Amino acid sequence: MKKGLFFIFLIACVLIIGGYLFIRFSLQSSVNKDAKSLSTEKTGSDTSKVSNSPLDLRPLFIARMQQLIKNSSNGLYDLSVGDMEIDILQSTVELKDVTLTPADTAMAFLVKFNQAPDDVFKASFKTVRIEGINLDEAVSSKTMDFKIIRLVQPVIEVRHKKRSYNENDDKEDFSKRILKQMEKIAIGKLIIEKGTIISYNDDKKGKQNKLNNVSVNMMDILIDSATRKDKDRFLFSRAATLSFQDYVTKTTEGLYNLKIGGVTIKAPQQVITLQNLSIQSLFSKEQFVKKMANSKELYDFTAPSITVKNVNWWRLLNEEQLVADELKLSGGKLKIYLDRSLPPKNKMGSFPNQLIMKIPMKINIAKTKVNNLDFSYEEYNPVSKQSGIVYIDDIALDITNLNNMQVKGKAAKPLTVKGSSLFMHTVPLTAEFNFSMANYKSGKFSAKFSAGGFDGSLVNSFAMPMGMAKIEKGQFRKLRRRYKETNGGQTAMY
Repeated sequence: MKKGLFFIFLIACVLIIGGYLFIRFSLQSSVNKDAKSLSTEKTGSDTSKVSNSPLDLRPLFIARMQQLIKNSSNGLYDLSVGDMEIDILQSTVELKDVTLTPADTAMAFLVKFNQAPDDVFKASFKTVRIEGINLDEAVSSKTMDFKIIRLVQPVIEVRHKKRSYNENDDKEDFSKRILKQMEKIAIGKLIIEKGTIISYNDDKKGKQNKLNNVSVNMMDILIDSATRKDKDRFLFSRAATLSFQDYVTKTTEGLYNLKIGGVTIKAPQQVITLQNLSIQSLFSKEQFVKKMANSKELYDFTAPSITVKNVNWWRLLNEEQLVADELKLSGGKLKIYLDRSLPPKNKMGSFPNQLIMKIPMKINIAKTKVNNLDFSYEEYNPVSKQSGIVYIDDIALDITNLNNMQVKGKAAKPLTVKGSSLFMHTVPLTAEFNFSMANYKSGKFSAKFSAGGFDGSLVNSFAMPMGMAKIEKGQFRKLRRRYKETNGGQTAMY
């Protein structure tokens, strides 16, 4: 189980089992006669701590948790607890200043024998609170039911390195280790509040990603023999929601900032919703051009909402790959600027299939739907020393097979795009494109399009700065009709 929140759930389960062992083996002989001395006595709003009791067994409780952490993680993690409070009457256990750190010796051993996980954690928690402990049940059975486990203000560091590692085997090993001591663990809610997760990708020279204001709500968690291999659950929970805000990172080449106002992840559905996403350059047009040795497009993209279905979000976060069944984009603006004063690149060009293959992250999205997207393309001509802009508004697209992950021995499926838009703010335009991914190096593609009520003079604001002749009213229709007559009726074919 190499999901990003595995360690959080692991700690929670260990705390539950630690509490169970503490109550079962340490308090079993004395809980009846000493319940009054162990329970807190309320005076107004104050409560006395268990440390006032002669039967203060907190060190044993912590020692058992440390042992269970070791056993459950194959010796990888050490646990320390600053303080602990037990309230028997309120059925709560609260631990303060909890830290989880990897043991260097154990990590070296696991790496040597190819058993190390992809993600290694270092975590600290201000408080870990367990609510709803049933002492009678804990003493008499191996089944545990709890209402809430709450982790407050965790700070988690994750070091990611992709290894030869079987996720399903890890889940089975983890659950087996837990079920050796318990027949069933049930948790109504697991809640994480105001968390911070900092991820370092060692496969990308330790690149850092930081998630702020992380919240997690996991419902109906159940660990037993029936749920060990239940694929309809996420970390043994029936439903889970993870969210974070104000995500910012630089792209690999350091030219752009990627910002996301908010992210919500729903599991086990594996649905991600992104709010207020933007990809914008760190530099002005002039600064960007000065940094380039060859002509290169400058992009500016914003989108209020993007939804991705059936996606492995942890791999996406670590910039390994984006594989999904469907992506939906509603609204947004895409601006592209190109300065022709620089020499062109001799390598792959800028056709869509070539641009897709240039993306450093592996992508495979079966279906993509775009609605209400506005696009503009601006180009600077060094001869006329002017820029021309083409506008395409209200774009609606259906895209199939957005994929740059070629499989050896299999022919790459083409990328198809069908859609409609308004050209130069006014002219209805429909188009269909078929981009060859098997022949992306040549930029091969075919296209069909139709436009209603098109007046060629509309493009003069772009054509004339580019050094083209002025197009008179009606001239474009004649050129288009002549082109169709000499090309077998095809509107366009490249």
